[in-house]
Amino acid sequence: MLSIETSRLRVFPLPLAQLRLWAEDLPALERSLGYAYRGVPVEKALGDARRLLAAAEEAGESPYRTVWMLVQREEGVIIGSAGFKGGPDEKGEVEIRYAMGKDYRRRGYMTEAVKAICCWALEQPEVAHITAETDLVSYPSQRILERLGVQKRGMALIGDQIFTDILCGNLSGI
Repeated sequence: MLSIETSRLRVFPLPLAQLRLWAEDLPALERSLGYAYRGVPVEKALGDARRLLAAAEEAGESPYRTVWMLVQREEGVIIGSAGFKGGPDEKGEVEIRYAMGKDYRRRGYMTEAVKAICCWALEQPEVAHITAETDLVSYPSQRILERLGVQKRGMALIGDQIFTDILCGNLSGI
């Protein structure tokens, strides 16, 4: 099983069976993994979980079509999640996404996790660049990317929200 160890975290993608548990039965996932879940409330992530599950069931298991769990090693709890919004496109770009449990924010965990996942992705031959979209007023999310040396590529208006599109293919902070 793919797993990345950082100084404080264990980061790993869920296989299809556990992704299904994340979308449908969190207590069963906790038992399966041996970790309590302290990340973003599942209700907030449920739409994303179901979308990922449908994509994985249709196209097959892939580290790009699942959620990656962020386990704080000292406490042995899941504190957040990250992953990609799908596999690389024709330009070799993948978009990263991430969410942290409220009690674990502002401690550098997400910067550590995003760095680890981006390093893994950039080692894959099919990945040339990693992108991320953040809400214009999501300053903590933007700071994570800035700490890793990302370069802003532009902005997009989607519905009534403004997003900053970030290109982080050559992360200077890594």
